[in-house]
Amino acid sequence: MSGFIRRKYLALVILIVTGLIFGGLMSGCGLFSDETLDTLLSVPEAVIDEQEVPLANVDLTFITSLFEVPMPDAPGLLVESNAQAFIDYSNKHDGYVTVGFTGSTDNMLRVLMIVPGGREYLFNLTPETVEVLPLANGSGQYIISVHEHIVGNTFLDIISVTIDVELFNELAPFIRPNQLVWYDNESPTTKQANELRLESHNQNDLIRAIYNFVVENIIYDFELAEAVEIDYTADIYRVLERGSGICLDIATLTAAMLRSQGIPAKLVFGYLYDQNHGNIYHAWVSVFSEEEGSLGGNIDFAGGTWIILDPTTETILIASETGVTAGNGKIYHDLYYY
Repeated sequence: MSGFIRRKYLALVILIVTGLIFGGLMSGCGLFSDETLDTLLSVPEAVIDEQEVPLANVDLTFITSLFEVPMPDAPGLLVESNAQAFIDYSNKHDGYVTVGFTGSTDNMLRVLMIVPGGREYLFNLTPETVEVLPLANGSGQYIISVHEHIVGNTFLDIISVTIDVELFNELAPFIRPNQLVWYDNESPTTKQANELRLESHNQNDLIRAIYNFVVENIIYDFELAEAVEIDYTADIYRVLERGSGICLDIATLTAAMLRSQGIPAKLVFGYLYDQNHGNIYHAWVSVFSEEEGSLGGNIDFAGGTWIILDPTTETILIASETGVTAGNGKIYHDLYYY
């Protein structure tokens, strides 16, 4: 790989992704003008249906009453590595890769992932920490690279790999823990979801119970939204303990609780259209149910489809009478899945 090189596209990714996701989502639910969003994201309309993820060869038999969280690993069977970093794609068919930096640096590290369709994802990387990154955009070609920030817009290329992915199941990336949605069998969030499972008779009962638990026990933290730093990340254990958080916290907690019970759930970053405020950069959850049913209000499952759950609307958006509704997704536009 080349040494010091000015990567215009990477600098652009950092400006857009860091500025929007970290500066918007991780600093609360940020407001952007239509003109700003249309310029940066090339989205011509404000009100757009969520993009559907095709479900190829769906087999939900792994969702059982005694669900064991499928923890990710890095077996090293398919790996690109050098003296400083590695990208282990042994589990690409299960919808994730693991990335680690084994060298020593005080500089910022980033993983750039170009997914099928060309959209660019940016992930943080910490030295001597193995990160689990989802292949969240379905089957196809992914380009994954590690970069070290030197100065200004100059990055050092550390390692890269191009992989062709054919998922065993299109739901696989959303049934496992990853960097942004982390939990395990012993997590407090999993134990809480286990208790709710005992009170549920079917999958939709459990989805309803988890959604209602989050809505009734987690309030929107306006003070945190005002004071949060640009590199804020969700700590769902703290959110559960304190009973409050911003939209990213609330959505991440919901996704983790659902996944811990074998229910496919996406953490989604994007924006929704509010009739009073315009486009609001936001985080929510899309959940997959194999059963028909209703969670109440206007949140209905057709069966075998993704449906939007946005618990934050219960505590801030609907409460302010903005006319926001979840369920049919007409006012939501998704950008990134995790």
